[in-house]
Amino acid sequence: MLVVAVLAGLSGGAVQAEWYGEQRDIMGTRVVVSLWHDDAVQGNAAVAAALAEVERLDQLLSPYISSSELSGVNERAGQGPITISAELATIVDKALYYSRLSEGAFDITFASLGRFYDYRAGQKPSAEQQQQLLGAIDYRHLQLDREARQLRLASPQVQIDLGGIAKGYAVDRAVDILRGFGVQHASVSAGGDSRVLGDKRGRPWIVGIKHPRQADDMAVLLPLANVAISTSGDYERYFLDPHSGERIHHILNPRSGKSASGVRSVSVLGPSGFDTDPLSTTVFVLGVQQGLALIERLPGFDAVIIDQQGRTHYSAGLQPPAAR
Repeated sequence: MLVVAVLAGLSGGAVQAEWYGEQRDIMGTRVVVSLWHDDAVQGNAAVAAALAEVERLDQLLSPYISSSELSGVNERAGQGPITISAELATIVDKALYYSRLSEGAFDITFASLGRFYDYRAGQKPSAEQQQQLLGAIDYRHLQLDREARQLRLASPQVQIDLGGIAKGYAVDRAVDILRGFGVQHASVSAGGDSRVLGDKRGRPWIVGIKHPRQADDMAVLLPLANVAISTSGDYERYFLDPHSGERIHHILNPRSGKSASGVRSVSVLGPSGFDTDPLSTTVFVLGVQQGLALIERLPGFDAVIIDQQGRTHYSAGLQPPAAR
């Protein structure tokens, strides 16, 4: 999901002397790594290692890969406690934290019903599926024993999807890999989730938030350094209902099992993608007023929200940047 474009000026391979980069399709999106290194061998090795880490996480967390750990958990839903890896336990624990914080606005059990949406085919769950499975969307149907690394899904109808948190986590892990190579200036993006390490050698990285209704334009340009940013929007994975004309998109309101309404785009800035990713989804579901109120309660985070009328709203910590 290409929601946030990091305007790093690269097209793959070495962009200029001592800048190294590559882009690859992983996790259902375009993953882009760009970094500065004074050694060509180490610079290219760092890029390859970061991308390999994202590949590894895709194999672990994708609901579309039958051999992934996540798929195995969903297959055993309702069969008692499941022993999971420490890494998956950490991710589920973080997801449950945001579920509690938002009183259910963020909920990885949305997949219980969400798996029956097909945005490419323009299909949504039937009225019967909606009635039968809406009650399965509830984070309280998940019981996690973090210490024992055991997860229990209450019934076979309960399914989980980490699409609202996994990419942010993967971006963080890629940045950690780059740090291990001594990299101090880098950008990693995975669709709507990006993180910049340091600045761009004396000037900020320019990160663009895509215009929700003008595909080739940016709504906001942000000069950034040492920060993560995640964007959730209603304009990438969607279709229009042929009868009502309603926009059916992938960000579901857990309470209704239907596409959340009220905003077009939410971008959240903070220290790590592991937090900004779930927060952007959370704020999207909550809407402008409640979403900004949540962000204002969380030190170190800011948000940019574009509402259904195309108006842009900023949290208190942001001054309106250059927009077009």
